[in-house]
Amino acid sequence: MTASRSIHQLPTAGVVVRSPSFLLFLAFLVLYGWTAAPDVLSGDSAEFQLASVLTGVPHPTTYPLATLLGHLATQALPFGTLAWRVTAVSSVCAALTVALFALLAQRIVGHPWVALTGALALGLSPGLWNAATIAEIYALLALLIVALELTLLQVQDHTSPPALSRLAPAALIAGLGLTHHGLFAVTALPLFAAGIVAVLWRERQQMSVRELATSAGWLSLAFLAGMTPWLYPLVQFARFGPFDGVDYGLPRHYFWGAPQSWWEVVDLMTGGEVRRGIFQAPDARSVFATLQMVGRRLWFEFGPIGALLGLAGSVALLRRSVWLWRAAAWVFVATLAYLLMLGPAVGDAPVFTLPMLLPWALWIAAGVDAVIRWTQLWRIRWHTVATLALLAALTLGWGATRYRVSAKQHLWLYREFATATFAVLPPDAAVIAHWEQGTTLLYLRFVEGVRPDVWVDVVEPGDDPWLERAHRRYPDRPVYFVGQPESVAGIPVELVIDEPYADVYRLQGSSQD
Repeated sequence: MTASRSIHQLPTAGVVVRSPSFLLFLAFLVLYGWTAAPDVLSGDSAEFQLASVLTGVPHPTTYPLATLLGHLATQALPFGTLAWRVTAVSSVCAALTVALFALLAQRIVGHPWVALTGALALGLSPGLWNAATIAEIYALLALLIVALELTLLQVQDHTSPPALSRLAPAALIAGLGLTHHGLFAVTALPLFAAGIVAVLWRERQQMSVRELATSAGWLSLAFLAGMTPWLYPLVQFARFGPFDGVDYGLPRHYFWGAPQSWWEVVDLMTGGEVRRGIFQAPDARSVFATLQMVGRRLWFEFGPIGALLGLAGSVALLRRSVWLWRAAAWVFVATLAYLLMLGPAVGDAPVFTLPMLLPWALWIAAGVDAVIRWTQLWRIRWHTVATLALLAALTLGWGATRYRVSAKQHLWLYREFATATFAVLPPDAAVIAHWEQGTTLLYLRFVEGVRPDVWVDVVEPGDDPWLERAHRRYPDRPVYFVGQPESVAGIPVELVIDEPYADVYRLQGSSQD
């Protein structure tokens, strides 16, 4: 009996067992939902929660699809805080990512139980698990990438030459991904373009010019339909703008940057000042540092067993199918190139490694398949089921060690801090805060109506010195600062709240005195 035959004779029973993706979705939805942050967060996550509830427009590139899905969740879910409902979108997207990845891996390695090990490694990796438990855009990014890859693979695997029009679902996903995040454009759009080229090459002698034009028209319409989320910031500006250019458009409407013209809106959609200048050619030192970071990240995500299986699986997949290996390697290498081009101003670069986890998890599945084939080849007396069970148990064991860095169900810190801050503020106070703390204060202020008399001014001291800003903008109001000691160095302040997360200071000489 060959290894190929033995692995495909693993016991299966029924449609659900043959394709455990639905069970995977339910299991990881429960896990992610249970460990998700229960309330308002900080920084970008708090902003997404704020914007989703208020139908606002977040920071560039405005992330309209994530915002619309978040708002839909606040209206559709009958339980949980509004902030948690926005976070729940990430949990659903991440669980769907794991389920679709299992289907993708199954098509490549040939059996659902082998694919299951790779799906478990992906689902329990801190990168995806973390993205599933906060209000962020990365779980949706992973879902769009996997959905596009699976759709393209289904078209390529069609027994008859696939019609170009069958790529319409992929075109729709490509359009949605393009409006969502730049990493999708780097990692997934080239795969979509390659899929079109492959279909055209296979059909070059069977498709008339008229059929080609018709199919191209359907693809274009599907792609444009996917890009419709980009209408959202334009519609919101038409409804609520132009703004005064101060404080994100509040209190009229939350719109990052408070644009005053249509050009400024388009600029935000394409990156704006936030994105300009963050990319630069790497030098040898930054290349070495980035490669070290990626290596440590993969070890942190998958552990020693996952790292070894991924390396072995990459070689095994290359020997089995060069074009499948190239597709997976492209996602990995394109993400690496993105990381190498990020300048030192981007402090959260490790979060952009998430797309790398997809090909590595696929290589883990291919590595599991290679191990099983190797045991059969050398007539090692391990039953295939026992080998699979051992590798799955090791994967689950490593995932269990990641719980402490991924679970956030007890994360009430940000609400507690914001509530304590508002409690010490006198009437009509102005608060100048960093982005991390300021967005949490904005959420309580504008979503829940806490302390409507207080004005929250979110700005980094490097962008506009806090003391000069306080004197310029709030000469007749009591002024408070939220940050760390270095944030108020040289400023005459009095410490009001001393917390490890952040401190609250009162500006001496403000109108309260």
